[in-house]
Amino acid sequence: MTHDKILRIVEQHWDKEVEAGGGYTVPALALTRGLIEDYIAGQRDDLPGIEDTMEPRSLLKGVQGKDVLCLASGGGQQSVVFGLLGAQVTVFDLSEGQLRGDRTAAQHYGYEVKTVKGDACDLSCFADASFDLVYQAPSMGWIPEVRAVYREVYRVLRSGGIYRVAIGNPAVHLVEWDGTGYRIVGRYKGGPVLRNAAGVENLEEGEPTGDHRHLFRDTLGGLPEAGFVIREVGEDSRPFRKSVRGEPGGWIHMQHFLGVEIDVVAEKALGGSGQEKKP
Repeated sequence: MTHDKILRIVEQHWDKEVEAGGGYTVPALALTRGLIEDYIAGQRDDLPGIEDTMEPRSLLKGVQGKDVLCLASGGGQQSVVFGLLGAQVTVFDLSEGQLRGDRTAAQHYGYEVKTVKGDACDLSCFADASFDLVYQAPSMGWIPEVRAVYREVYRVLRSGGIYRVAIGNPAVHLVEWDGTGYRIVGRYKGGPVLRNAAGVENLEEGEPTGDHRHLFRDTLGGLPEAGFVIREVGEDSRPFRKSVRGEPGGWIHMQHFLGVEIDVVAEKALGGSGQEKKP
């Protein structure tokens, strides 16, 4: 299946999530700058209405006046945090419904936001060295070509700029709850996630879901190939801080056992060229 057809499947998926009120699509309208500053200082564990961890928290310090790109991060959540902290925020997402959430949040709080609809593998609408920080929520699984994203992010970052990207743990990407525990249901390999005639997601046969299992050789290995220096790698810390909750087999419960999200901070080293790295 072509890249464009995959994009249409992903776009339709997220537009349906918006209609259904999925957790990553509801604008966070109960935040204040004070709550965010308490979060940065470690005085609270979460931010109301924010599904992502926004970690490492140190990235939120000193963003006032900085140019921040929320990449594949529509929905009116991450952009709110940066907007209330005084950053110049641009949100880039494939789903118009998600971008509408960012505009709704900006109007609610009274800050400005720029929203751009498009494919994260092609950021040609932005000039070289346009941003100080690129923040990508847990969305890489919905993007077919990891290295293409990295090359584009490297290009649009300024020298010394930071890229925070949440990546999935491929070892536990395809699992199911069997009544006792989580069971791996397919062999370890990368590729598009398919759904067979029985409705079971797998990597072998069926129709594409738009989701992808990306291996570490791409998600981690691709960063230095693009020119980045990896500064920090850490797991989503929420399962470590809270007691087990959620229904077995559900997303919230799963996070306590599978370590599904890994947060990576990479830097475009000082003096790094604004030109795209070649594969």
